[in-house]
Amino acid sequence: MNDNEIKPENTYAAIDLGSNSFHMAVAGATSSHLQMIDKVRRPVRMGSGLDENNNITPTTMERALDCLAIFQQRLRGVPTDQIRAVGTNTLRRARNADEFNNAAHEILGIPIEIISGREEARLIYTGVTYGVRDDKKRLIIDIGGGSTEFIAGSGTQPQVMESINMGCVSSSHRWFNTKDSNLPKQFEKAIKQAQVETRPLVREYVKHGWDQCIGASGTIKAAERILIGLGLTDSGISCDHLEQAIKLIGKKGPETIEKIPSISNDRHAVILGGLAVLMACFRSLDIDFMSVSHSALREGVIVDLGGDTLNEHVRHNAVSEMQRRFQIDNDQATRVSTTAQALFNQVKKSWRLSNKTDTSTLRWATELHEVGLSVSHAQYHKHGDYLLRNADMLGFSRKDQSILASLVRNHRRKISLAAISTMSTADRQRYSYLLTVLRLAVLFHRTRGSSNLPDLDIHTTDSNITLGIDAAWLDNNPLTDADLQDEVKLLSALNIKLLITSPPL
Repeated sequence: MNDNEIKPENTYAAIDLGSNSFHMAVAGATSSHLQMIDKVRRPVRMGSGLDENNNITPTTMERALDCLAIFQQRLRGVPTDQIRAVGTNTLRRARNADEFNNAAHEILGIPIEIISGREEARLIYTGVTYGVRDDKKRLIIDIGGGSTEFIAGSGTQPQVMESINMGCVSSSHRWFNTKDSNLPKQFEKAIKQAQVETRPLVREYVKHGWDQCIGASGTIKAAERILIGLGLTDSGISCDHLEQAIKLIGKKGPETIEKIPSISNDRHAVILGGLAVLMACFRSLDIDFMSVSHSALREGVIVDLGGDTLNEHVRHNAVSEMQRRFQIDNDQATRVSTTAQALFNQVKKSWRLSNKTDTSTLRWATELHEVGLSVSHAQYHKHGDYLLRNADMLGFSRKDQSILASLVRNHRRKISLAAISTMSTADRQRYSYLLTVLRLAVLFHRTRGSSNLPDLDIHTTDSNITLGIDAAWLDNNPLTDADLQDEVKLLSALNIKLLITSPPL
């Protein structure tokens, strides 16, 4: 048997829904590594397809969905749970992102995950440094259509991550889509404005330092090809050569770039703004030379997919950091988590819950359900909702955090259906089941003690859960008995019917 043989069940796919282009990468896992086997790119220009109210226009929406239909053909045969699609700056900004995401889900068969800027930065660093075997300090810069990510780290570990709202599409639209034909003046204005945006980052990144500066994604790869096409370099980008290229383009006009065969036509409309942002990065951070990577966000997504332990480790660290920062009672969290897992194990088959995804979601909710206590005991479940919805948690998509926040919001007292209203039918059902387990686990540990719990005889159907509890135990624990009776009414808001019985001895 060939150890390097890639079987269909060992393939992974990542889709990067960027502000300028949509990218898809497909990789196969061998016995020793992940191997890229296919890449597809389509210019979509989503970043310039928002109207004055930050809604994706119908034309842009159609163009984007047509692109995903093309991607879908290549995804045939790739296991659905090994495909991940992530949305970045434009989808973070778009007010009608949910409309697009629902349509995209129908085409691809998987949900679109809108990720934060820092999570995007982490994944970029993961993709660029995959396979690295040293501890060099690295500065990685990725200029996208609507945002630019800066990541400083050592070896494969990112340590400082930021994302700022400037990119090749936004810069080109603002500074180069005008009647002003004075290109040198336009370049200087665009570069100075980008320097203003990067100024707050300078001190921390310079303090961290780096042995190697690496650039990633389309703008920076195109910049390298321009320097090569102009005969200024064989590889990489130096500050001096970039200055020369910008001066030459300013003097002779955009046709200087158009004559370079390696620069695609769709790149022409956004490259001037991209070069301005890149020059600002060089000046602000005093970069002499930047090597260019052919890996970026989508490769990082695939590494995460192909190495569940890596992604799980990142999310575990994010949850632990929230527990530490907000001084969560870890003993109580552990008690609730243990009980929730025991309940989950009894209902997962009949409620068709995932032993992988749903177990993790439930565990995070139990570990963070009291995060709002750091603000105030009064309405602490609502404070927890706010903190988790707005925290920057690495490894989590916006949807992940939204579901987690909603579970924490509803883990006690009256259930707010507003948190569920925007969920799909499948997500709403899954959420209802996980919330039922979470609420029961919390209920059994209201006294925060370590006393033994009763044996629970659990039976479930699609909308019913029957708890068989020893009558003597209930008599000795009247508070829990009362809470359970209240829970019968409260869970009915989810269309879950809870029945408490006392099985005969």
